[in-house]
Amino acid sequence: MISGIISFIGGSALSVLGLLLALLPTIDVSSLPVAVPDWIAGALGMINYFVPISMMITIITVWAAAVLAINVVMLVTKLLKSVR
Repeated sequence: MISGIISFIGGSALSVLGLLLALLPTIDVSSLPVAVPDWIAGALGMINYFVPISMMITIITVWAAAVLAINVVMLVTKLLKSVR
């Protein structure tokens, strides 16, 4: 019973999050004025030969998401404690 309630709450939260993300406008990344200079692109190519940069980016992204999730949970628990 409790697992069903937790599953329902989790599914509802994901649905609300999906709705909020759907309301955000889409951004065409190719139109942004961000260009990597040639010397940086060349250096990254040489570094990528020895160090897997794509794997590092994945690891850093997962780590940042975990830190963000922990901070959100801590904020929610502080808010709930302050309401009591």
